Amino acid sequence: MEKIVRSRTINQCLSYIKALDPDTAITEWFIRTLIKDNKIKHFTSGNKELVNLDNLLYYLNYNEMQ
Repeated sequence: MEKIVRSRTINQCLSYIKALDPDTAITEWFIRTLIKDNKIKHFTSGNKELVNLDNLLYYLNYNEMQ
């Protein structure tokens, strides 16, 4: 059985993160910057950017800050 990718809009991703950590400093702008820099998996559907939620969480948890 294949795993289904959890694709979410930027605002849905931010809401999910805020539910996990209400005091997070992650912002919509930060997620948009990650998309622009191709640091997380995403695709465009119409005028929406859909983000791979699992990939975003992995990036936030395991990426070394430079």
